[in-house]
Amino acid sequence: MTCGATNGAAGSLDLAALFSKRLSIYGSYMGRKSELLQAAHFFYSGQLQPVVDRTFPLAEAARAQQRLEESGQFGKIVLEV
Repeated sequence: MTCGATNGAAGSLDLAALFSKRLSIYGSYMGRKSELLQAAHFFYSGQLQPVVDRTFPLAEAARAQQRLEESGQFGKIVLEV
């Protein structure tokens, strides 16, 4: 998950879910502009390809969410609009 801090540094989470699912939290700062431009080059040249696990029609968003909650996916879940 990515969480921006544009509205402040405070956030909240369910610690019980964190512990029961044995999750980890990693923090990082945004990189330098030069690093963003370097990454953008790879993106726009087509050298970066997302890993898509499965595509669902928007009408099946609940099934897509269930797959995420079961941690059955490898890659992104896509909803088609």
